[in-house]
Amino acid sequence: MKKAVFLIIVYISFAVSCSSIPRSIKNAFTYCYEDRYTGIDTLINIEGYYSLHPILIFYDNGLVVSPIARDAERLLHNGFSFLQEETKNTKTINSRYSIFNFIECGSYKICVDTIKIQLIHKSSSINDYWRGHEYWYKIIDRNTLLFVGSYLITTNQKEKDFIEKNYPFTGGSKSTFVPVPTLPQPDYFWILKEKWFWCNDQDWKTNKNRLM
Repeated sequence: MKKAVFLIIVYISFAVSCSSIPRSIKNAFTYCYEDRYTGIDTLINIEGYYSLHPILIFYDNGLVVSPIARDAERLLHNGFSFLQEETKNTKTINSRYSIFNFIECGSYKICVDTIKIQLIHKSSSINDYWRGHEYWYKIIDRNTLLFVGSYLITTNQKEKDFIEKNYPFTGGSKSTFVPVPTLPQPDYFWILKEKWFWCNDQDWKTNKNRLM
């Protein structure tokens, strides 16, 4: 009996850890989302995506997303139209959200000639885990970004030291713009449901009510 109770507690702990972002990542995320025009389209082309890893899609309101590896090939061949069509065909808000649950999401800031991005990878199972990274890209021209470096987003210093020591990110690679005819509509990305992601609680509430 005690063993059964223990296993139930362990299972619940795993389920909770998968469903909610760890405090160590949430507290380290500093690029809160304002849903305001950023002017990024005056600096680079955004009617498409930027290649290499991570694949990046920028929106002019501060949102940035990255399809994970298993979606990347499909994305390249279909130009994101599969997401657009699936969104049109869904009948409920929940099913719309599920389509965008496996995409890394975050926000960006423009610092002179550098775009700084904070992306969160959402846990999807007990074999997966939440993680966050900050990426810096220097703007070379309207179609090219130069990868400067990446940093782990966490307040857990031991974890940060281990990752940066054993899996260092080095800059130097270029990310090239690839135009596509269709981009996924940003309304239903999972991160927009998260209150902590927004700079202003009222903006989060307004967006939530708008999608109900």
